Amino acid sequence: MTPQVRYAVDGAVATITLNRPEALNALNNSMIAAIRDGIRRAADDVAVRVLVLEGEGKSFCAGDDLIDMGTPEHPKSDDLLEEYMRGYPVLVEELRRIEKPTVCKVQRHALGAGFEMALACDFVIADEQTKVGLPFALRGIAAGTALLPTLVPRQVAARILYTAEFVTAAEAHSWGVLTRVVPTDELDEAVKALTQTLAGSATRAIGLMKGAITATAEAGLSGALRMQAAATVSSALTADFREGAEAFEEKRAPEFTGR
Repeated sequence: MTPQVRYAVDGAVATITLNRPEALNALNNSMIAAIRDGIRRAADDVAVRVLVLEGEGKSFCAGDDLIDMGTPEHPKSDDLLEEYMRGYPVLVEELRRIEKPTVCKVQRHALGAGFEMALACDFVIADEQTKVGLPFALRGIAAGTALLPTLVPRQVAARILYTAEFVTAAEAHSWGVLTRVVPTDELDEAVKALTQTLAGSATRAIGLMKGAITATAEAGLSGALRMQAAATVSSALTADFREGAEAFEEKRAPEFTGR
């Protein structure tokens, strides 16, 4: 477990905390591996009845680390499809498959991979200052196509994916993808109240229902994630992708050419 991810258990509640606040908890490969291991650890622990996913500091998760996902322990793969498939999509699948209720606690930002992880959870409690979005198009990346279009109308998915717009928690709540939106000073208590309710519920029955729901959609989701990764690989070969990466590093607005 990297210091950038913490795992803790309090009674029947396991919590995975993204602990890279200086980078708004942007994910790298070591963090993804540690989050995956934490989800599996919670799944295997019979004493754990609820899993919470949260971020340290002022942001839940601003997405992938666009400078460099590779770490000494988990370097980038030379195979682009393998690299993208073992990235945050593995967390989406793990969060969907764990037969225990999952709660995502969101403050300020849930962007890119961060929003995808939130969408993969059973409950999302966000503070009223939160902005959510899938801003892959800002960097010339094709991604974000597996989950959101199954949860909202096509026109909403097109708006969020094609324009890369950040939207308020209130609007996302109106789509049904956020469970509750609360004042910032009430976020901790709202999550605690929900987890306590869930922990005292028939969590084995809930897990079986979740497994049945997931099994119904799993073939479609796995295929969708692979198609998404293939699109991401194709986008990585474009001039717009190179321009997006250069603009991000140079802290300027990208000048896309559509090539």
